[in-house]
Amino acid sequence: MFAFVWAQDAVVRLFTRSVHTHKVLLGPGIEPLRWTLGRWRAWRTFEFAARRVPAYRAFLGERGTPHKLRPKGDLSAAFAALPEMDKDSYIKRWPIPERSVGGRLPRRGVVVDESSGSSGTPTSWVRGPDERLATRQLLQVGFWRTARTLKKQPFVLNAFSLGAWATGMNVTTSLTEVTMIKSIGPDRNKIIQTMAEFGTDYTYIILSYPPFLKALFEDTRLDWEQYDIVAAFGGEGISENMRAHILRYAHSAFGSYGASDLEINIAIETDYTVELRKAIAASPKLAKRITKQAEYGVMPMVFQFNPFDYLIETNESGELVVTIVRKQNINPRIRYNIHDRGHVMRIRELTPILEEFGLHRLVRQQFLDLPLLFHYGRSDLSVDYNGAVVAPDALRDVIYGDPKLLQAVENHRLISFEDERGDRQLHIALQLTDAATAVPIDEAAYRTHIIAELRALNADFNNAILTAPDHTMPTVAFYPHRTGPFSGDGRKLKNEYVWQLEAADLAEWDVDLSHPAER
Repeated sequence: MFAFVWAQDAVVRLFTRSVHTHKVLLGPGIEPLRWTLGRWRAWRTFEFAARRVPAYRAFLGERGTPHKLRPKGDLSAAFAALPEMDKDSYIKRWPIPERSVGGRLPRRGVVVDESSGSSGTPTSWVRGPDERLATRQLLQVGFWRTARTLKKQPFVLNAFSLGAWATGMNVTTSLTEVTMIKSIGPDRNKIIQTMAEFGTDYTYIILSYPPFLKALFEDTRLDWEQYDIVAAFGGEGISENMRAHILRYAHSAFGSYGASDLEINIAIETDYTVELRKAIAASPKLAKRITKQAEYGVMPMVFQFNPFDYLIETNESGELVVTIVRKQNINPRIRYNIHDRGHVMRIRELTPILEEFGLHRLVRQQFLDLPLLFHYGRSDLSVDYNGAVVAPDALRDVIYGDPKLLQAVENHRLISFEDERGDRQLHIALQLTDAATAVPIDEAAYRTHIIAELRALNADFNNAILTAPDHTMPTVAFYPHRTGPFSGDGRKLKNEYVWQLEAADLAEWDVDLSHPAER
């Protein structure tokens, strides 16, 4: 079996050096083959890493897993029995060369980028020529799918953070050879200046994080109706109401899923997944049948991914465990826990359910028979309140679900702290935009609205409110732009949505605890 996998891998490498031949692997009708080969390749990559990567050999040894292990019975079950790794248990414990094939880094062809450090100190990641080629091909295929429908010449404005950070760097190097591109970074002034200078004869494909896109399109210095715009986002999810808001300025808006720890663009939104997500939002019964929305209190983002390149599992804690199955990666990640919540569903499992619900139009819309990835956000960026887990993504959905809040709130944050009695408290902080700071909204009414919506989304949070002692009721406050706990915003690459504080920190950050929720 594995001799065949090695052979087909060589053929794939030979015939996917161009984007056009790479698209063959994404064509319809070969889903079972992609699925099966992906699992064989994952096991082959495990064997390769166990033999050639010193850190992985040591990691397996600590957990009593033999370096030479032949799968018995079901391959998926055998692979799921391998130990998980994550940043703390693997990445931080061994230096980069020991995590590399052969115990050393190649002398040439290696690019180093880094993650943003949103959960701590930034981490460097090394990528060799083969994995960069694969990333480039996937981004170019995605770009080709968009560009072929455009009537005007595409002009990509890369507004992801530049420098050493993974996404901005890889987007620029991947798309330079196939389109006109300007790598600007998240700078509204320069984007507006560029669009004004080049005029309206292009389709501007603007790539960035959702909060930046929202702020950009609300800038009144351009007459946005005169421009042809495609929006593409990554880094975090959006609600459908937020997508509708962006679509007031752009004629399409799609996201992708990736991580610096792994690769950018692991999975993408398609027309099909967007329509499926709308169907889930419209039908609580469908949502209950195919998602874990009720359990997590968050509407999932829905993506499609190629199982030939990635094996994505869900562990007992509901977290995604990802294996990059290409053995060419110089720093292999085998069953890497990114600490995101999610699960996978194959199209052949979903289609009968959609037909049962009468969604035949949606079934006919299927083009890519790639499996679906349901993503609920970070599992380690939530807060605990009286036994309930509250996620910032749920607060995001509440804010974006109301048009006035969507316009008025620039950022949000869940602040968890322990008071002087030792009780765990929850503070919901919302930063107003400049405009909303000047013309205030009805804050009292929206405090009640936000708590009510969070309770409706999350049954555990509702029960926590009902059973919490009076002095531990969550507090909600609106802050003028860049004040209070938001006074330092803009210093970091990405927004911070969760804070774990000590009671002494509250005075420093001028946190307003004077508005407790009602039962």
